[in-house]
Amino acid sequence: MRRNPGPFEPFIYILQTPIMFRVVGLGGLLLFTIIVLSIAFEHSAGAAVFGLALMGALWFEASANVCRRCRFYGTWHCLGQGMLASKLFSRIDERLGEPGTMLHGALLAAYLIYGLFWLWHAPMLGFIFTLWVPIALVTATAPAGFSWRALKPS
Repeated sequence: MRRNPGPFEPFIYILQTPIMFRVVGLGGLLLFTIIVLSIAFEHSAGAAVFGLALMGALWFEASANVCRRCRFYGTWHCLGQGMLASKLFSRIDERLGEPGTMLHGALLAAYLIYGLFWLWHAPMLGFIFTLWVPIALVTATAPAGFSWRALKPS
């Protein structure tokens, strides 16, 4: 049984549907990435290359550690990411431990901070995407919990 999200419960349940994950979570991340890299490139090529390197590191870590353990490995649930990961890496049945979870969270946080830094160069975009981040994180959280995360010892 999971904790009751309080007065936001109906919104939480709607946001945790697969279609919301694909549209709001992944579609928003694609839009976020395109806008961030275009703003960064306007300032300097080095800033854009750093963003591409950070994005590549996050993609590789997610594919190599998280996607291989996910219940949607080898499916189109993540708009092809699971299919691509299945072509590049074999499945891992053991769950991701604490260090792997911390690494994934740190890379994701670094990418979002990098992106929000550039988006706040245009205050309205910064405001919109700052509101988008927690909503996207909710869409990425399955109602039954993460399938790739190690269970805490009881």
